[in-house]
Amino acid sequence: MKATGDFGPAPPGIDLAENQQTQMLGAVITLMTIGTLAVLLRVYTRAKTNQTNFGLDDFLIVASLWFAYGTGICVIISIKYKNGWHQQALTKSDFIALWKLLFAHVFLYSTTVTLTKSSIVMFYRRIFNLRWSLYYAMAVVLGYFIAVIVTISVGCRPTSFFWEQYTDPTAEGTCIDVRQFFLINGIFSVVIDVIILCVPAPIIWNLQMPKSQRVAVTSILLLGGFVCIAGVVRVVFLHKHTQSEDPSWTIAPVFVWSCVEPFVGIVCACLPTFSPLFRRWWAILGIKKSASRKQEDYGSGGTRNRRSRNRESEDEEEGPDGDEVQLTSFPGWPLNFLRGKASRDDVRFSNAKIRVKEEVTISFSVDQR
Repeated sequence: MKATGDFGPAPPGIDLAENQQTQMLGAVITLMTIGTLAVLLRVYTRAKTNQTNFGLDDFLIVASLWFAYGTGICVIISIKYKNGWHQQALTKSDFIALWKLLFAHVFLYSTTVTLTKSSIVMFYRRIFNLRWSLYYAMAVVLGYFIAVIVTISVGCRPTSFFWEQYTDPTAEGTCIDVRQFFLINGIFSVVIDVIILCVPAPIIWNLQMPKSQRVAVTSILLLGGFVCIAGVVRVVFLHKHTQSEDPSWTIAPVFVWSCVEPFVGIVCACLPTFSPLFRRWWAILGIKKSASRKQEDYGSGGTRNRRSRNRESEDEEEGPDGDEVQLTSFPGWPLNFLRGKASRDDVRFSNAKIRVKEEVTISFSVDQR
């Protein structure tokens, strides 16, 4: 295919008919759907659980979802202007429209990841009653947001030079190194995600519980690590973009992963809130299992054999719910919340000590014979 744009002929070996738009559209629509379902399921769980109410963390994640939609819509609109095509296939008007969308995408991306991170921190506050750790984490999150917004707002003077520097040789202005800015922005975003994941770890490991239970609770909260993986992938594509001479081609994965990362973050932020729903499903499965066991024990004749009685005695030694007790019998306010049984009185109760007082009366008689 011959060059159809305003950036000269294609280099040898480049097919100008090649593009990434199908992959872009499929990835964005899939993640938008999954993110929406995660938030709807979170709202449903909150509405159906009497022990927990809607909080600031829930409202922040809903707001984050709306801005995440903005990142997805930017990607979908950018396809019209040949995002994901080789630069030689674009006209200057296409390139200008694409870079304007990129400029807007930075604001939307920064806002949605900030709201998601803030929602996670507020969730920590709800279950762990954080104080100074909360303030430090929020200061880092908000500092990142302010730094990105201010930098991109004043990085180019005039603002139009952000896209005119690539299309108009006569344009006058100054601009920061945009590619390096994107790379540094991505790295800091991943670092902040790691910091947020580490915030509750000292609290969990100081709780008085078996090591296996602390590992289980830590694993639940570390589900947010998936967003770090998405952030690292995004940084890799950002680095490739900084080394590229074909910006309209290499910017396409950056667009996509700048949409994927926020939606993955939203899903990860919602996962720990599904605990009450999972417990309900687990209870239903437990009832069915119990009914099946009774039918097996009694059999058609209605008598229980010795093997079933022995198995029952073993179950009683292990505990009433087997493995489930390992995930639901944690003492204290934070872990009771994860079970969906949050109550401020749990703190006082979990710290209380039970004292048993025994009185023994001894009577005797002396034989004086």
